[in-house]
Amino acid sequence: MKGEVLAKRRWLVLVRGAVFVMVLTLLSGCYDLNLDTVPKWCDQIGGANLEEKYRPFWAISFAVSTDADAIRDDFVALMNKLHMEKVENRSPRMAWREGPVFHLINLSTLMQIEPSEIIEQWRDGIEKAKTYSLTDKADVCLYGTVVSLFDSMKIHSVEIDVLGQDKGDKITTIETERAARAAKAKMKPL
Repeated sequence: MKGEVLAKRRWLVLVRGAVFVMVLTLLSGCYDLNLDTVPKWCDQIGGANLEEKYRPFWAISFAVSTDADAIRDDFVALMNKLHMEKVENRSPRMAWREGPVFHLINLSTLMQIEPSEIIEQWRDGIEKAKTYSLTDKADVCLYGTVVSLFDSMKIHSVEIDVLGQDKGDKITTIETERAARAAKAKMKPL
């Protein structure tokens, strides 16, 4: 009798140990890469092998999830920082978003650049990104992010007279056609 009880206890300890090892393996063997920053997102749209780059050695399975709002926020913060540096912080902000609409103050407002040059550069980059015609990784990241994560881009060209008075804000809207392209590909837009 005592031998049977001891055998049952050993069996129970062995079963519990096996279950513990299986659960631990499943929990620690899974890795979910959350795309939530511009660098990770740009790796994704730039064609990098995410699993090769980000998979930890211990991961048995690897998955990727995308937090589009976090990427949008990170992208806007980055664009704001870069443009603020270009204009030497002479503006309270240079980039922001309202939902899936990206707003950018035209650099021509505070620099000696023709407004149409900046607008055409953005328009050309966005059109090329829509057709996957960009070859430069930085352009793929910049324009690819706009066409993948935003419905439109609004470029604000603030007009200032010779006395430095604000004469108004001319807004140029560039549509990305994100939803239509996603529907054509039978996908849900990010």
